[in-house]
Amino acid sequence: MPPETTPMMQQYLRMKELHPDCILFFRLGDFYEMFNEDAKLVSKELELTLTSRDRGKPEAQRTPMCGVPYHSADAYIARLIAKGYKVAICEQMEDPALAKGLVDRDIIRIITPGTVTESSMLEENKSNYLGAVYLSGQSGGTAFCDLSTGEFCAANYPADAVSHILNELGRFAPREAVCADAAAEHDEIRTFLTKRLGSLVEAGGDRFEYLAAAARVCEQFDVQSTDELGLGEAPAAVCAAGALLAYLHETQKCDLGHIRRLELLGDDHYMELDYTTRRNLELTENLRSGEKRGSLLWVLDKTKTPMGARMLRGWLERPLLSVTDIDRRSGAVAALVNDTIRREELIAGMTGLGDMERLIGRIVYGTAGGRDLVAPVSYTHLRAHET
Repeated sequence: MPPETTPMMQQYLRMKELHPDCILFFRLGDFYEMFNEDAKLVSKELELTLTSRDRGKPEAQRTPMCGVPYHSADAYIARLIAKGYKVAICEQMEDPALAKGLVDRDIIRIITPGTVTESSMLEENKSNYLGAVYLSGQSGGTAFCDLSTGEFCAANYPADAVSHILNELGRFAPREAVCADAAAEHDEIRTFLTKRLGSLVEAGGDRFEYLAAAARVCEQFDVQSTDELGLGEAPAAVCAAGALLAYLHETQKCDLGHIRRLELLGDDHYMELDYTTRRNLELTENLRSGEKRGSLLWVLDKTKTPMGARMLRGWLERPLLSVTDIDRRSGAVAALVNDTIRREELIAGMTGLGDMERLIGRIVYGTAGGRDLVAPVSYTHLRAHET
C-alpha cells in the first residue's frame, strides 16, 4: 500500500480487497462514495460527474471519485443491479460525531441481481430467483430461492442431469446462479445461463461440500436430519440447497428467518418442459417481443394483488401432474365461479392489498417503512374506517 495513502483510503482499500468483484459504496457522511476504477465505472454507467480528491496533484497522481446521496442511493443501486453488477454496502458503524479518530466501517450487505429485496428493484408481478447448480458426472441438483418472499425449493437428478438442469433453469429463469465447478465449466449450462437467460454466474467453490451443505440445510429449516425434509436420497439437492444458503448468508449478513420451508421438486409433481417448448407455447411472454401481452398469462391474469399475480405465473410455469392436486385447484376455482356474491366480496376486499410476502422480507432486513406497514391493509377497509 502506498505510504502517502490516508487512513481513510487504507480503510477503503481493505474493504475493496475483501470484495474485488463488487462495486463498493463507501459511506462518507451523507454520501456513498466510490474511488479509483469503481468511480470510473459508475461514472460511465450512471452518467455521473467524475471528480478527484487530489486536485492539487498532477492528473496522473489523482484519485478518481464519484458519489451519490445516501437518501437516494437505492435508485442508483437499482440501475447498477439491472446492468448485472454487484454492489457492496460499506456503512459507518458508529456516530462520526462521537468517533475518536477514524470512523469504524464495515460491509453490511452485498446486493446482487439475485438477492435484491427492495421494491424499487423488483417487478412486483414476477418472482426474482437466485439459483444454485450442482453437477457431478451424470447426477446433479438445483436449488432456487426468491429472497424477497422466502420461497425455497430444490430438485435432485440421479441421471441425465444436464437436460433436467437446463429445463429447471428455463422454468425459474434465475437472475443469478451459483454454480459448482463442474457446472460452471460445462459449456451448455454456462451458455444457457449467460446467453439465453442473461444470468450472472457466481463460482460456488467449496460451498457445495456435502457435509457442510447438509448442516446448513438442517440449521436453516430446524431439522435434525435431511431425511425430515425428504432429502435423504437426494444428495445433489442437498449440495445445491446448502450452497445457496451459504451464498445468501455471505451476501446478506443478517437473519434469514423468513426462509422456513423447503419444497422438494419431483418429476411426478410438475410437468417438465424444455426451454424451446416453453417459449413456443407463449405461456408467460410472446415469442415475438418477449412481452407479457399476447401470452397465455396475459389472457388469464385478472389478479388483484402482486402475490396472486406471482402465484398464477408460477402455476403456468409449473403445470401440475398430480390428479389430486389438479382436482383440488379446479374445485377451488369452481367454488368461486359458482358463488358470485362471495367472489365479488373477495375481489373488493383484496383490491389494493399490499404485497405481504415481500413485506415480511423487508421487515426481516429492517428496511420496512411506515408506508410498507400500512400497505397490507386493504384500501377498501381504510376508506370504510375513515368514513
